[in-house]
Amino acid sequence: MTIDIGIVGAGNRGETHAGEYADVDGAEVVAVADIDEQAAEALAGAVGGTAYGDYRDMLDDADLDAIDVCVHNNLHRPVTVDAADAGCHVFCEKPMAATYTDAKAMMEATEEAGVHLGVQNHELFSDETRAAKTLRDEGKLGDPYFARGVFSRRRGRPYVDGYGTPSFVRKESAGGGPVIDIGTYVVGRLLHLLGNEPVERVSGATFEHTEDTYDTDLVGDNRDQYIERLAESGYDVEDSGMGFARLADGSLLSLRAAWHMFLPDDSDVLAGTKGGVQFDPFEFYTTSGDYQATISLDLEEYERRQALFEGDTGYDFERSIGQYHHWIDTITGAAEEVVPTGEIALNSMLVMEGIYLSQEAGRELTREEIAERSESTAIDV
Repeated sequence: MTIDIGIVGAGNRGETHAGEYADVDGAEVVAVADIDEQAAEALAGAVGGTAYGDYRDMLDDADLDAIDVCVHNNLHRPVTVDAADAGCHVFCEKPMAATYTDAKAMMEATEEAGVHLGVQNHELFSDETRAAKTLRDEGKLGDPYFARGVFSRRRGRPYVDGYGTPSFVRKESAGGGPVIDIGTYVVGRLLHLLGNEPVERVSGATFEHTEDTYDTDLVGDNRDQYIERLAESGYDVEDSGMGFARLADGSLLSLRAAWHMFLPDDSDVLAGTKGGVQFDPFEFYTTSGDYQATISLDLEEYERRQALFEGDTGYDFERSIGQYHHWIDTITGAAEEVVPTGEIALNSMLVMEGIYLSQEAGRELTREEIAERSESTAIDV
């Protein structure tokens, strides 16, 4: 069975997703849509598909099983809803949307249409995440109750620091900065390992100190170029954000996400009642008798042994561990265990938008308050 896919958005993410599908048996990109018709034609030519200037024309004309959404965050909702109405499964680039309201509408539209909704998060399928999940499932962590997620750069603001496009740093297109741009990876991974328990309360704060970093001692002789890029970018999002989410089972998740912050990046961690893990480098913390034990696991060897054991069943282990393979197997029903990337992403939106709304309110907010205060920022196309 071959799943015919249409990609919406022929930029960097669309090119990346198309390249991933090229390595997935049973997946074929047959159409590409982008308002930049030249870009659509270039990517469609590369994959051997048909180009469209409007994704709605693609939905009407191409015989698609699924679409892959690779446009700006505030466009995710309308494209997903239209695709669901057309009976297409949807795979969406992260974050799920710019607000919880829009993400929830996407989930409701796909559920009503009876199609699958997947959201890109490669961390859900990493060696480290799978190893931590195995330790959890085997009971070696006991009951997980605390998780810390960190994705922090010293200097890595899109466009302003020399890479990417201005759309990444404008609320009108992105909805926010690092909290939803890179924070979504670690929040999703840790919610997954905490059983994707419902979010109950969120507190947080965001900071923006871009102009303060253009002292010549910090940026040297390139100060004028940075200031010029900042002016061109329309930068109006945060540089960094931090927050805490209390989950329904009493566990706690913390997040620090920054494009620019004078601190080192730190590893994600997960702690339970019987053991804990650090992800980078991967270490398992426990006790043996009266001794504290720190165990470094050989993840490559672990994967090889799992492949050997799974090979006896005829199941293709290597296929099962990639997110694009997993997405296609989810659609076809071949996945032995479905990772609910859409549900995890929706729960993540409560954490991430909760941080923004907590900053505005100056206090911790309940799940109900976040949902009530969340407003659609989707762009009507």
